[in-house]
Amino acid sequence: MCGLGTVLATPAGAAPTETSPSQTISELQGQGYRVILSKVGTKAVDDCTVSAVRQGRSVTGPQIPVGAAGITSFNPGQNLQYTTVYVDLDCRR
Repeated sequence: MCGLGTVLATPAGAAPTETSPSQTISELQGQGYRVILSKVGTKAVDDCTVSAVRQGRSVTGPQIPVGAAGITSFNPGQNLQYTTVYVDLDCRR
């Protein structure tokens, strides 16, 4: 989450302006996030502006104990599968 903190350090509703939307999305995906786009307007992604980057939820799944060979009937731990992040794009301008 360290890299996301840099992106999310901007005030609510504000977003980084030094990179294109595609660069922002690629950077977040490179850090292991699942990116969900929220787009207003009809322009192509790189003709838009990033209006906000918001943290989503973490998705976990059962962690199978070592040597259990698929037996999960007893209370397994949770394993982080991925974390989502929302990128809001304004494509009206």
